[in-house]
Amino acid sequence: MKPKPHILILAILSVGVYFLATYHNPDAPKCPDDYATNEEQVAAFDKWTNDFYDANPEATISDWSAARHQFWVDNNCTAALERYQSAQDGTADPATVKMIDDALQEAMLNNAN
Repeated sequence: MKPKPHILILAILSVGVYFLATYHNPDAPKCPDDYATNEEQVAAFDKWTNDFYDANPEATISDWSAARHQFWVDNNCTAALERYQSAQDGTADPATVKMIDDALQEAMLNNAN
């Protein structure tokens, strides 16, 4: 029995759609929680921050914060958005808030120099 052309075409298209849907671009933006180690996360954060200020040399820390929040929204970073919301609500872990505040202070000092 000879296969029908429309079945063969459908099978080829199905395989193509599967590979497109499951393809992972290693250069695609990653959420903070997607990194295997803290070092990778910090390196990616530093790169993102440097790229942001290279593209926006006159940006304020508020501009940076809004852009970072938008990055989380655009990339569906639900864990980061949940942490952000808990910080906004005042329910975040105080140690985590201090760590973030310290990192922001360091970033501001580095950009001031």
